[in-house]
Amino acid sequence: MDFIRPSDRELSLLRADPLLWEQELDVRPEFAVSVERACGIRAGRVYWRSAHDHLYAMELADVGRGRPSMAMVLGHWDRYEPRPPEHEIDADLLALCDWLARMGGLNPADIAKVAERAGITARWPENSVLRTPEDRFCDLPAFPYEPHYTEIEGLRVAWVEAGPGDPILCLHGEPTWSFLYRRMIPALSRVGRVIAPDLIGFGRSDKPAAANAYTYKSHARWMRAFIRNLDLQRITLVCQDWGGLIGLRVLSQMPERFARVVAMNTGLPIGAPMGEAFLRWRRFSQRVESLDMPVLMRNSLRRVKLTDAESAAYQAPFPSKEYQTGALVFPRLVPTRADHPGAFENRQALEILKTLEVSVLLAFGSEDPITASAEPFFRSIFKHAEATPIAGAGHFIQEDAGEEVAEKIVHWMEA
Repeated sequence: MDFIRPSDRELSLLRADPLLWEQELDVRPEFAVSVERACGIRAGRVYWRSAHDHLYAMELADVGRGRPSMAMVLGHWDRYEPRPPEHEIDADLLALCDWLARMGGLNPADIAKVAERAGITARWPENSVLRTPEDRFCDLPAFPYEPHYTEIEGLRVAWVEAGPGDPILCLHGEPTWSFLYRRMIPALSRVGRVIAPDLIGFGRSDKPAAANAYTYKSHARWMRAFIRNLDLQRITLVCQDWGGLIGLRVLSQMPERFARVVAMNTGLPIGAPMGEAFLRWRRFSQRVESLDMPVLMRNSLRRVKLTDAESAAYQAPFPSKEYQTGALVFPRLVPTRADHPGAFENRQALEILKTLEVSVLLAFGSEDPITASAEPFFRSIFKHAEATPIAGAGHFIQEDAGEEVAEKIVHWMEA
């Protein structure tokens, strides 16, 4: 168990939720002494982060017996977010119990048996994850790439790829999927191995039905796992919209895997007030029961007009509104206040990004009312940033100017 000391600022943004109690910890005195030795304290709290990035604490108490006699385990959740999915908490607590069992000389397999008999599961509950039928993706226009799949935390994650060489990781945003990059993949695949995943909740990837499965933290965690599963190194990150919010945080968390960044119409919000254009979009997205993807995409484009087949491809991942939970949740996950979940982590990420030596290309569409003003922000963050504005392009720059942007990226990489 790797114990840490979270900052007072982080703790002030979280709420403590008691999860486990033990009032006779020293029924086996030698075990209580082992716990004290491992934690480094007889009374007080120790903290750790789980594999799910959740912060936990174990509070020990000494009632005068010269050793820890009572213990309580607490989960620390973002104050303004719902409790995480129960199977994630169960998995984290089982990991703690396994650690304690090994310390006390017990067989960890017995812990698993007790959990099974008690009905405790670390897996997604039955029928809680939706998967779009494959026949929804037949005859996609100008998108001939076969899907590949990997599993992350029991969820199937899809991606397409083309070309050899160092990876070019193309991350889409809200409410699209890897299809958005079809105009860019041919050119980019000349200079690298283009990898375009579908975020969980989108495209061919699995879609948890519960809203609390989708957090900024979980999306970053899933993307880190995707990069590790494929063992990607020397990555050129190409990101837009939420692809940037996720990708740039992941860059700060595992910078050793990245070589370059191309940021397109995205941001890294740290809790400052957002512009009216974004607030209008967020209000709209929270008032509707489902999103009409073809209409949304057509209304957002400035240079091009989608064909009927292209428009239908954006609706393909969502046979019904039940599949759109991730898409509908995303807008309210954007940190718009200093105490908003994700703002603290992004401020931490920002300080790391300022120290990195990665080369950065900023390609922002000038007609995007939401993110066009973010370019100077990124120029102030990255040491080695250059800009190539795309006149007349809107928010979905991959559609409005995909071929043009891809050629600029190729030229920049080759130079």
